[in-house]
Amino acid sequence: MNEINSNHLEDINEEKKIIRSTLNKKIATAAIFIALGLILSYINPFAYFTIFGTKINPFAHFINAMTGVLIGLSFSSFIALAIAILRFSFGIGSIHAFHGGISGAIIVGITAFILRKKKSSHVELAALAEPFGTIFIGGTIAYFIAPIGGIEGLLFYWGLFALSCIPGCIMGYLMLKVLKRTGITWEDYY
Repeated sequence: MNEINSNHLEDINEEKKIIRSTLNKKIATAAIFIALGLILSYINPFAYFTIFGTKINPFAHFINAMTGVLIGLSFSSFIALAIAILRFSFGIGSIHAFHGGISGAIIVGITAFILRKKKSSHVELAALAEPFGTIFIGGTIAYFIAPIGGIEGLLFYWGLFALSCIPGCIMGYLMLKVLKRTGITWEDYY
């Protein structure tokens, strides 16, 4: 009886070590992506341009696409929030970085979660879902924050957010494919 309990305790301890190791990997990766998002936004002179108070930054969506697939919904949402706070604090991001980035990260995270369950070999495709969150959710929120005109204003915001997120999510998808070829996938974090 004691041998059975001893084996069971060893199994539980081994599971705890694996969970702790996975969590540590996710936290370290999140920190790296936050720093990378800030660096790509600030140092890179081609990272963003401003149109009507909205800073078009494809690299923010590149980060969303990658983190939503690699480390999941909660971490990608936190990373998007942290990058938005830092960009806004340093004056290299607008208020629209919050709802644009976070909504895109949420959609990628949810899509990746569903694909992990249904078609785990195609999880990278979740990166291409980022525009649905950024354009339609983030763009609509932007319209309510700073409305201009009627339906034309809404379409204008959708267009601005599309300029930012479509190139970014395509870059993220391509990078995920490159990483997959080198042996780095979402499975390393789960």
